[in-house]
Amino acid sequence: MAKDTEDARNRSTSTPLGSPKVARALLAFIMDAADKAVLIGDLEEEFRLLSRHSQRNAQSWYWHQIMRSAPHLILKRLRSLKMQQLGLALAALLSAFLLIYYWDIWVARSAARTFSAMTNASSYFFSRAVYLLVQMVGVAIGGGLIAIFTFRAEMPFFKNIACRLAPAGLIVFAPTFLAMINPADNYPLSFRLLWLSLAVPSLIGGARGGVWLQSRRS
Repeated sequence: MAKDTEDARNRSTSTPLGSPKVARALLAFIMDAADKAVLIGDLEEEFRLLSRHSQRNAQSWYWHQIMRSAPHLILKRLRSLKMQQLGLALAALLSAFLLIYYWDIWVARSAARTFSAMTNASSYFFSRAVYLLVQMVGVAIGGGLIAIFTFRAEMPFFKNIACRLAPAGLIVFAPTFLAMINPADNYPLSFRLLWLSLAVPSLIGGARGGVWLQSRRS
């Protein structure tokens, strides 16, 4: 009876089992697609051989291989073309956001104050008109940055607008949306709506200019 139990235990430990699901999923996530099939296949084959003797040792070995290879595989994934494109897109978006934000503070508002001081205007109408005009230049430059670094040349312009510029615009204009919901200055809602109605075509116009510059460079 004891011998039968021992034989059953030996058969159970010598049966090849699948590799740990979590470890395999982690490996598939961090690996580049080009290397995934080969490396996973090699690990699975070695794991099956080891699991015939000890499932625990095989699992420990499998996790050890994952942890040892993870830093190299992650760095290789980050250096891949898609990740570089994603990083470039995020950098362009952040640059456009900061440019429009600081252009508003340092350039557009300064231009409006200078105009008001030079003309001694008693009404804010013309000063705000100058502010809007100068601010839209900054928005257009931001749109050009996004287009230069994120638009795909093989894709039609308006598809690039829908897939790349529109999501970026929502992030770039987020402070304005928040100010419309919870105003923290003296600008009325009508002015915010006017700003947006001018900013959207300015952003698209800047993107068109960015595409034109790219075509000139190529």
